[in-house]
Amino acid sequence: MPTPFGLGRRRTYPWWFALAVTVAGAGFYLLPQTKQTPELLLSLLGSIAAFFHFLYGQHNTNTDRFVRLFQEFNARFDRLNDRLNAIYTQSSEPIADPQDLQCLYDYFNLCAEEYLYFKAGYVDHEVWSSWVSGMRYFAGNSGIRSVWERELKQGSYYGFSLSLLQSAA
Repeated sequence: MPTPFGLGRRRTYPWWFALAVTVAGAGFYLLPQTKQTPELLLSLLGSIAAFFHFLYGQHNTNTDRFVRLFQEFNARFDRLNDRLNAIYTQSSEPIADPQDLQCLYDYFNLCAEEYLYFKAGYVDHEVWSSWVSGMRYFAGNSGIRSVWERELKQGSYYGFSLSLLQSAA
């Protein structure tokens, strides 16, 4: 599994940069005097700076990707939210209304896609935990849960399972 994306990770980069420069500088001065050339020092420091510039750029790209996913997922959930809450409060009886079932299928697909992107490392862990709390809420309704379990048996939800709702608690 790739390293999970973390919005706050960029705060650690200056510290890692300072450590890398310090270690490189100490290593440079431990070299024999004949090897301590300004060109070597500049190329060493330039390489470190280029590497951290790459890390910052990669983090910014991942942040942009995360923001787009976050906005899209939240917009999709907002469109489903009223109907989901209505289904949740109706009762815990089996759900048979075709419009309610379609709303649930759309929600299950959304949850599976959120999991897919979290698993791929594009969603911050805090955000995923928050989404899981919402999923756990809806899965707490026996009518919704029975439809969800039936759907998951078909194996078409990118590896998502209801056991994730307990393990992520």
